Amino acid sequence: MNNMYKKLSIRLITGLMLLSLPFLGSDCEEILNNTSPTGDITGSWTLIYNAGTTLDICPGEMVTYPSASGGTATLKCPNATEISRQYSISGSTLTYTDSGVQYSYQFTQNNELVLTGINNNRILYYSQTITDSKTSIENNGKNSFNYNSSELK
Repeated sequence: MNNMYKKLSIRLITGLMLLSLPFLGSDCEEILNNTSPTGDITGSWTLIYNAGTTLDICPGEMVTYPSASGGTATLKCPNATEISRQYSISGSTLTYTDSGVQYSYQFTQNNELVLTGINNNRILYYSQTITDSKTSIENNGKNSFNYNSSELK
């Protein structure tokens, strides 16, 4: 009789454990699939590398994001006029609201900002900007980099 209660108890405990796995597993999945970037997009950034299949962003583009949730970004290509663009951030997606250009953003181990195009074929690497009024990158008309990262080609 005592042996029967042990078997029944073990089966009941095993059944309850199996039934609870989907609920416990969903919490683990949320942790594993958390796509929120670990870093702050706020500040000034300078384009250091343009990858992907669309290589149309001006070298040395400087972008300033005043807030980690959205606002008005300023973009400036060297030797060009500064422009302002409205942007918003939702999770790990940065969207320029006027043009609809979207990027997934993340940070490298070296704290570089990486924008990966969602509706474009750009992968843009930015480093934190250190302002120096004497530094300048000139195009001299050799390349046709006529776009900034807030525009679609």
